[in-house]
Amino acid sequence: MKKRLISLAVSAVILALLWRSVDPAAIWAAAEQTAPAWFWAAVAFTIPLTLATAWRFAALSSGSVGAGESLRLILAASTLNMVLPSKMGDLAKAWILRRDGTMSGGRSLALVVLEKLLDLWSLVAVGAIALAVTRPALPGGEASLALALLVLWGGALGLLLPMLAGRRALAPLLLISKPVGKLHAKLTALVEDWDALIGWFWLSPARALAMLAGSLLLWVGHMVQIWLFASAIGAVPLGLTMAFAVIAILAGLLPFTFAGVGTRDAALVVLFAPYLDAGGAALLGLCATLRYLIPALAGLPFVSAFWQARPKDEAIG
Repeated sequence: MKKRLISLAVSAVILALLWRSVDPAAIWAAAEQTAPAWFWAAVAFTIPLTLATAWRFAALSSGSVGAGESLRLILAASTLNMVLPSKMGDLAKAWILRRDGTMSGGRSLALVVLEKLLDLWSLVAVGAIALAVTRPALPGGEASLALALLVLWGGALGLLLPMLAGRRALAPLLLISKPVGKLHAKLTALVEDWDALIGWFWLSPARALAMLAGSLLLWVGHMVQIWLFASAIGAVPLGLTMAFAVIAILAGLLPFTFAGVGTRDAALVVLFAPYLDAGGAALLGLCATLRYLIPALAGLPFVSAFWQARPKDEAIG
């Protein structure tokens, strides 16, 4: 609770500083001039994006999680992600899969980690490609662009390693934890489950490549949604929107704010300054938050399942 209050306070301070430099009348004026067709197209885009995310999670579970259950878990996790830092609400999916006896704790955690690795890899890869193609003017000039490209391309390669190496990627954790017997035993079990999941993932190269390509397309879809919101406010090129949106989303993943609010908004205002006025950029920040709020509201009816009493006869390792 204390950490949550701190994250709320940090977000509030950042937003206060940001909005202090933006005339509220300018935001209202930008909202009044928003093109309704573009805006509602962006809102409607939430549905296929959420369904695609749920389908991928079910596919990664190799049939252990049905499509309906996957959608329920995705929506409930979206609700929790609004109040937990760095999308930690996704870890609750692993907890409920273990509690319901769907799979072991290690396998469910490995499944969620693989899903998030695919998400982060796809996001970073899309940003790296968009930045390399568009080469936008960033604050700080060419040095900032070169640094951003280095970080994104390096991140994309680094995130692939755990998906390629299996247990070898986690071997250092086992060495570090060896003096702590209980922790070492749990990590050993987790590494075994991770290795088994990665082995299944690459067992069919066609399936693995389809998952990687599908994840990339999913995040291209997320970037298109942000571009639709931006186009409702002003004329912004698609490629630049994709590059800027990736940087803003990564800024929103910093763990000291409430659901990314504040850091993501500030990044959008700075990056889109050449294309949108301050009011329009601030409005785009609100639209970016709306992307998370819609599935979070849809997930409210399912959140109670995360706190239901765990059946004693379903306890598994």
